[in-house]
Amino acid sequence: STFGSEFVAMKQCCEYLRGLRYKLRMMGIPINGPAYIFGDNQSVLANTTNPGSQLKKKSNAICYHFVREGVARKEWITTYIKSEHNVADLLTKPLPSGEKRFYFVRMILT
Repeated sequence: STFGSEFVAMKQCCEYLRGLRYKLRMMGIPINGPAYIFGDNQSVLANTTNPGSQLKKKSNAICYHFVREGVARKEWITTYIKSEHNVADLLTKPLPSGEKRFYFVRMILT
């Protein structure tokens, strides 16, 4: 399902982020405040902030608890971004034509 795959992707992002923050601290670079994780799947984002979520699949539950733990510890904050502003969509969807294409190209070049 899309929900499950998005949650697994968010868990992988959080694992990478936790490792990166650790490496930066080991190099003496201070890390102040949480990191922001942007997503366009509102059901996944709602489940990361809702401590009472009931998930049926074990793999989704493991991902949920990992991401939720980081949110509770204020390591990262998950927040919504509209699909038309999500630059990561360039890597997963065909490039649109017209105004949206111009907007994406301008975001990349500036």
